[in-house]
Amino acid sequence: MALLIVSVAISALLSQMMSNIDGTAYLRDKTIAQWVALNQLELLYLENAQGNKLVGRERSGKVEMANRQWYWRIKPLPSLAAGFEQIAVSVSTAENDDAPVVTIMGLIDQFHCAKAGCG
Repeated sequence: MALLIVSVAISALLSQMMSNIDGTAYLRDKTIAQWVALNQLELLYLENAQGNKLVGRERSGKVEMANRQWYWRIKPLPSLAAGFEQIAVSVSTAENDDAPVVTIMGLIDQFHCAKAGCG
């Protein structure tokens, strides 16, 4: 009887440990995907600061981070205010994946001046 109790307890413990490992891997992937998305959004902000232009078209690409390939997609979304554009940056682990790991939103505009003394 004692052996049965111990075996049930060990199976429950092992199941809980596997669940924790899966959760940790999910959080790691979500964190790295968010870093990739934030990097792409920051590159858009820098491009916008230099050219003062909206994105206008969808872009995609891949980048390596943490010894893994990540696929990003930038999708411009219309805004109700003229001169502004919403940006959705999605990151997935596979190319043409319809279920991204993370999607972040940003906003860019055409109403700033990157050069000193232009206003």
